[in-house]
Order: sequence, then structure tokens, then C-alpha cells
Amino acid sequence: MFYPYNNQLQTTAKSFKNGNFSLWFNKLIPLNNENKCKPCDDQGKDNEAVRYYESFYNRIKNNVTLKNLLAEKQKGQQQFCEIYEKAGYKIINFKAALKSPLITGIGQPHPNEVGMVFDHTIGIPYIPASSVKGIVRFAHILELIESENLQQFLNKEKDAIIESIPETKIPTIFGGDADEEKEGKKKTKKLKGKVIFLDAYPTKVPDLHVDIMNPHYGQYYSDDENKIPPADYLDPTPIKFLTVKPGTVFTFKALISKDSDFLLQPVKTAFQIALEEEGVGAKTSVGYGRFEIQRDDNIKVNVTKEKPGESTVLPDNPVKKMLIKLNLLKNTETGRILGEIVNNMEKELKTIEEKAEIARAIKEKVGIKEFKKINKKKDQYLSKILD
Repeated sequence: MFYPYNNQLQTTAKSFKNGNFSLWFNKLIPLNNENKCKPCDDQGKDNEAVRYYESFYNRIKNNVTLKNLLAEKQKGQQQFCEIYEKAGYKIINFKAALKSPLITGIGQPHPNEVGMVFDHTIGIPYIPASSVKGIVRFAHILELIESENLQQFLNKEKDAIIESIPETKIPTIFGGDADEEKEGKKKTKKLKGKVIFLDAYPTKVPDLHVDIMNPHYGQYYSDDENKIPPADYLDPTPIKFLTVKPGTVFTFKALISKDSDFLLQPVKTAFQIALEEEGVGAKTSVGYGRFEIQRDDNIKVNVTKEKPGESTVLPDNPVKKMLIKLNLLKNTETGRILGEIVNNMEKELKTIEEKAEIARAIKEKVGIKEFKKINKKKDQYLSKILD
């Protein structure tokens, strides 16, 4: 058993107690010299390599310096957002807790064949801004597919969405080719996206978890002579890999360019779909990387009670009254929201702006899945208000 590279790095690897786990994981893991330089633990056991990575990370993660570095990273992002907010940008800020394990960077090159993405400066798992942008873009396209206006976005010959059409908002949000009509001629130009996506970091140093996938037909796939059929008698090949443990809370941030308020709701909706329905990272089709958005009470209205135990005194303003009622309900009480809020919107609210404010608040409260159910029961009433 030996550590890679020169003698100085070997010495460093053996005494590595406090430091950047990303550096250790990608440069200094032990290899078994007797078994073709296969990754192993500190005792030379190659079947315990991933367990060793987990235990090594656990020794480092409680380092005070690491916690301080993460706090500095979060503070830096917050200050960055505040600077842009003063310049007129709108800030999107989601906190979301993992409901299932998260796999980030499983395809990254690594001696153990299954890699993972770590922030290279502090050595903890994170979700790069490019990945956040990609999943939000994917979710936005799915929302277009389900919209009532799908036909106007479609290339009917290819049965695919024409992403360069301005009405899709894809070029405006994410950048890329955009069609425009000038002097009766259609031209395509390059647009810079009006939304800035930031790296998503956990709110505190996260725990890692060892997971396993169990391919059953490894011999079939590695048979260059095509003599082995894919059959149940073949031996499975367990592959262990690291994941971020469920329960970990991540912060997702994005900035909407000034004078682009019309993008705020589509981007927030795409975020919700991406995090709660589609998932983040690898193996999302089998349930990995699902989040639950933590829905802070954004409605700050002074609610007073005459005496302890008495009912809440609601204001005369119908919008504030509905917001307070909505705030007092649990986000799972969709039946009551449908009966007490949605059914009274048409009767009590006069303008489309007031109705849209309540519709957005319902969407924030219950999440995209439940919102769609409520919307469907009311014959798409809420989405018609928001369009």
C-alpha cells in the first residue's frame, strides 16, 4: 500500500488531519500496490476504500476553520447579492432540504472510478452554478411543454420546442440564440442571459453517506467477444460511492437583471420544479437529489389578538385578510385553501393585480405540485390569472 506521487506528498497524506478534503480525495488517497494500484483504505483493503473516504471526511468536517470558511463563503454570496440588489436586481433565494441522497459529480475522473464534486477552496460538497443553471433551464422547458401555449413554441416538423423564440423566454433567461424580426427579415442574434445563477452551498458542513449501486451484467458489458449473454446467473458487481446525506439544507440563489421583473415568476417556478420534482445531480430518475423547499413565511403582517385565546383580528383589506388566512393554514391543507381562499378570490378581489398577488402567495405556500392540483380543480383559474 502506498500514496501517490513523491515522498513529500506521501508524508503529507499520512499526516493529513485538518485540511481540504477535496485535495486529499483527488490527490492523496492511498493505493494498493499489490493489486494494480487499486484505491484502498489505510490498511490496503481495496473493498473498503469508500468507507475509508467517509471516515476520513468525518474526521475533518468538525474542524472550526472549515466551519468559518463556509460562513465566509456564505457571507460573500450575501454581500454579492446585496450589491446587485442596490443596483436594481431582484434576488431569488431558496433554502431546500434534501429528501434523498444527493450525488454530485459522479462522472468526475477518480482512481476509484466514481468521483464527487467538492469546492476546491474549502473541500465540501456543493452544487456548481453551471449545474443549477442547467437544471433550472430543463425545468423551464418542461413548464413550456405543459403550458397551454405549447403550439406556438413548437417546430411541428421536428416536434420540438424552438428555443430561440423570444416568447419561450429561454434566450432572455439563460442566454443563447434569439430570433428577431428586422425590416421584415428574421435574424438570429446572440443574447446574454438576464439571470445570474450562483453556486449552491449547504448551510452547514454536511455529512456524507456511503451508497451502493449493484450492476448485474458487468461480465456481459465487458465481454468483447460477445459470448456472455445478459442473464440472472451472472455475479453482481457492488460499486460503493459517496453521496450527500438526506436532511442537508442547501441555499440556492439567483439574481434577475434590473428591468426584467417579468422573469421573476418563471424562474422561481422553474426552481421549484427542478428541486422538488426533477431532482439535482445524477440518478434523479431513480429518486436521488430530491429537495423540499423550506417555505419561510414571507407575509409579514401584524396580527393582533385582543386577549390570549381569542380569535385573530383580521384587517378590512381583503388582500391582507386572505394573506393572513393563507399564512395561518398549513401548506398541506390544500382543501381549505381551495375552499376558503380560491373560492373567494373572484367575489372579494376587484383587480387582476390583487388576484395575482394571492395566486403567487398560494404557489409559494403549497409548492408547485399541490399548486397544479388546486389549479386543475379550478379549471386552470390560477394560471390564467398569472399569465
